[in-house]
Amino acid sequence: MRVIAPLVLAIVCTCSALAAPGGFNAGESRLTVADEAAHFDAVVFYPTYEREVPWQAGAFTVDATRDAPPVPDNRFPVVLISHGRGGGPLSHRELATALARAGFIAVLPTHVGDASGHPRASSQAQILIDRPRQAEAALNAVLADPRFSAIADASRIGMIGYSAGGYTALVLAGAKPDFAYASAYCANHDDPGSCPSSANNKTADGAQSKTALSADLIAWQPPVDRRLKALVLMDPLAMMFSAGRLSAVRVPTMLYRPQDDSYLGSARNSLAVVSGLPTPPAVHIVPGNHFVFIDPCPAPVAANAAVICQDAPDTDRAEVHRQIDREVVAFLRTNL
Repeated sequence: MRVIAPLVLAIVCTCSALAAPGGFNAGESRLTVADEAAHFDAVVFYPTYEREVPWQAGAFTVDATRDAPPVPDNRFPVVLISHGRGGGPLSHRELATALARAGFIAVLPTHVGDASGHPRASSQAQILIDRPRQAEAALNAVLADPRFSAIADASRIGMIGYSAGGYTALVLAGAKPDFAYASAYCANHDDPGSCPSSANNKTADGAQSKTALSADLIAWQPPVDRRLKALVLMDPLAMMFSAGRLSAVRVPTMLYRPQDDSYLGSARNSLAVVSGLPTPPAVHIVPGNHFVFIDPCPAPVAANAAVICQDAPDTDRAEVHRQIDREVVAFLRTNL
């Protein structure tokens, strides 16, 4: 017995050393999602017992083991993460890794037409229509995939949306966009953060076109996903939700906004959400500007994307993300 006890202790200590503080390590896999417009990739982060082996995706380091076996005999909540305009799934790889270590399955769709490395959609209207459908298609693909269907708890689904991803999350949660309201604002304001297509909606003399509203957008019936049980919004693009258009969003919500709102004005966006939701969200204000919610940039990326990657001297983006990771995990554990 004196020989067996130290051996058992050694085995327990070794296994514990392999696991992250939340009890799991992070695995990562990709799957191709069939969509009516164009197939696209989704990245999935999930709990595993395998030792984490970081790998490089271009300039990005991903701290999760590729195609590791998921933790068996468990059911984990699922969280959609929708990236911002011109971003991609790996814009939020650190948050997804933190969620996997904490016992969540994180699903990150590539919003083709509005993602880095992919051709731009033909119109902003097409992007606004495609985004919610793409997010829902990615969720459905993961829930149906044999690797994840046995461990995904379809009764506990949440969503995180950054910037245009916040618009995407709000639509799926039941918000009703008022595109005429948004178009009227953009026709009279030079606001590239809130009106990403404003530069393309000018007449020959430089004035804003008041007929830029797409017929497809007018006829569109936004999808609603009743499976969503909680939302996290990070400086959401929300200026298309006029008064009363957020009243159907009834799930617990946490909202982040930056101290510096010079890029995406808070009055028409984050503050409009705070005042428009039936139940006011938990609000967190963090140092930095709109882009602080994107993962810290590797040096090669930062050299070519100063607007997105460069923070003020008093803003520590890595520390901001550590705080957000802790708060998001706690919020989703409480509400999923």
